Amino acid sequence: MTIAHDQSREQMKGELEDSERLQAISLELIKDGRPQAVYETILDGAAAIMRSQFASLQMLDADRGAAGELRLLSHRGFSDEAAQFWHWVSMDRASTCALALRTGRRVVVSDVETAAFMQGTADLAHYRQSGIRAVQTTPLHSRVGTLIGMLSTHWAHVHRPKERELRLLDVLARQAADLIEREKTETALRASEERLRTAVEVGGLGLWDWNVLTGEVHWSDEYFRMLGYGVDEVTPSYENWSARIHPDDRAETEALLQHAREARTEFVTEFRTLHPNGAVRWLHGRGRFFYDQGGQAIRMVGAMTDTTERRQWEDRQKALVAELQHRTRNLMAVVRAVAETTARRAKDLPDFSAHFRSRLSALARVQGLLSRLANQQRVTFDELLRAELAAVDADMGRVRLDGPSGVKLRSSTVQTLTMALHELANNAVKYGALGQAGAALSVRWHVEAGQDQKLWLHIDWHESGVRMPPATGAGEGIGHGRELIERALPYQLEARTSFALGPDGLRCTISMPVSELNMAR
Repeated sequence: MTIAHDQSREQMKGELEDSERLQAISLELIKDGRPQAVYETILDGAAAIMRSQFASLQMLDADRGAAGELRLLSHRGFSDEAAQFWHWVSMDRASTCALALRTGRRVVVSDVETAAFMQGTADLAHYRQSGIRAVQTTPLHSRVGTLIGMLSTHWAHVHRPKERELRLLDVLARQAADLIEREKTETALRASEERLRTAVEVGGLGLWDWNVLTGEVHWSDEYFRMLGYGVDEVTPSYENWSARIHPDDRAETEALLQHAREARTEFVTEFRTLHPNGAVRWLHGRGRFFYDQGGQAIRMVGAMTDTTERRQWEDRQKALVAELQHRTRNLMAVVRAVAETTARRAKDLPDFSAHFRSRLSALARVQGLLSRLANQQRVTFDELLRAELAAVDADMGRVRLDGPSGVKLRSSTVQTLTMALHELANNAVKYGALGQAGAALSVRWHVEAGQDQKLWLHIDWHESGVRMPPATGAGEGIGHGRELIERALPYQLEARTSFALGPDGLRCTISMPVSELNMAR
């Protein structure tokens, strides 16, 4: 009787210790936020309750493999080789946890050497290598009944756990399942937050969350930057937001916000911000208010995007359209003038056709040059000159070009100057230095500042060694070109020009204002 009493007292003592252990684990789950530390606490508790030498905890990754796989979270007593072997366990393996994964029920193997489903498998070999003889695996289910992991204990000898031990283990399994479920939820939440954060960063979104009742506001890092603040430089507030709105846009933006609040409509606006360094940025905002049951606004959330570049592109597009319209009108006027002048001077229709086609080709070349330019780019004098000489197939061995490269021309002057160079080159081929053996052409140019502080391009076109035709014959050939140089250039380009036929060729000078961008040269 005394022996029985002692055994009963020992049993009660063991049950009390197990209960206290479960209570301690519960407190640990609440206090310790480190998953790995709590995993180890659970395994210590499982091994103590089950009087086992080994223990392991696994989480089910439902997205891995065809039917999900178990990942080893923590273990007690496994060799490094065994831990690596059981790091991932699929349903088709020959371990107790794989069988529990297939059936969804607890599996108890009192002797791995006699378990039929393990015979001749790698799992049995690793049980032997680890010194494991008996195993039990208890499935872990979420609160809604979804399988989420396994809690296993292992013994170094043949063993079958008692029902009382298994009941206590079930209590621990519930705690382990709650921990794993919480960890899976937190992991999913972190992943979701990371995806959102990445999307916000990639999308260039600035987010705000305003507690209307308390005035407390949360800004994302990007929102700080959009307003010209360093991250956490100021405490987010309505006042600090309003302070950065451009003075010309502030009243309207705040009125739109108040209207959205009172009318319960979406807040949509686009306004400028003024940063301390003077930078002006355009922001597009969209947000909405939330209300309590009494209809009082209690919260507002929204997002901002920086639309400065879009605005700049829109302005650039408007400028391009305006420039296109201007060039089209100007081009049509030039074509009409060229047609009228060519018709007036043409001997007959074939003569008109030849001259008109040649002049239209020159216009087409310059339009091609202008259309390829990006913003702030300019056609340069040397590329324009070389293009016109190439168009008449000039023998460059008889041409001397002397001047700086890259002299930028005003876009408004390019078309008229092109026509002048075309006439000079065309007439040089027909009547002058580019059409006669032994003759030569020299074109010199330079840039200097005039008394009016403008930059001027000086061009000297000099033909030599030309056998000059009778005055009447030469006059017909150069009439349009001379008229263009002596009348059109001064009128349209504010140019100063001279045009003189010497005894051995033409001497023409053109001085005209050029782009101020040449100041940087």
